[in-house]
Amino acid sequence: MWIENFLEQKLNPIYRAHYAVWVYWWPLWRAVYTGRNIRRKWRQFSLVEEGQSFLDYGCGTGDFTIPAARIVGKRGKVYALDCYPRQLKIVQEKARKAGLSNIETILSDNKTDLSDECIDIIWMCDAFHEINQKREVLEELHRVLKREGVLAIYDGMRDKVMDYTEGLFSLHGKDDKLLRFVK
Repeated sequence: MWIENFLEQKLNPIYRAHYAVWVYWWPLWRAVYTGRNIRRKWRQFSLVEEGQSFLDYGCGTGDFTIPAARIVGKRGKVYALDCYPRQLKIVQEKARKAGLSNIETILSDNKTDLSDECIDIIWMCDAFHEINQKREVLEELHRVLKREGVLAIYDGMRDKVMDYTEGLFSLHGKDDKLLRFVK
């Protein structure tokens, strides 16, 4: 609330409008437009299927966790990992409202505490650029990914992603900002 008061008192209308766009409209745009396009890419690449184990690394408020949980169904499992407890509480609330019991949240900034080779799909959307220990995180993801598993990274930093994944994963497909890797 204090930030809104500060903006009202100190900033000119242009900055207030910019703030409003980012705070109120960006989540809506991302959830509707980007989410729809990405789920279309999931179908195009056959990324998420019923019965799979799915790790949403950097899940945020669950824009992709919830659709993934619906796709993998009761025989599958979705792990939603984020470093912010508030985000995970939102994911839990969305899952409860949607009647989904196949989502487990993980509070962490790099380690998953999952067993070796237990995940079919690792999904990372607009999170790679936020990670400080990129190589360490990718090594952890390599550890938990099954041999036939897929690491799918949707991020604007394609060149950096390619640099950091070298030696751990092989690029298996790409489309725009979506990079699909295998072990």
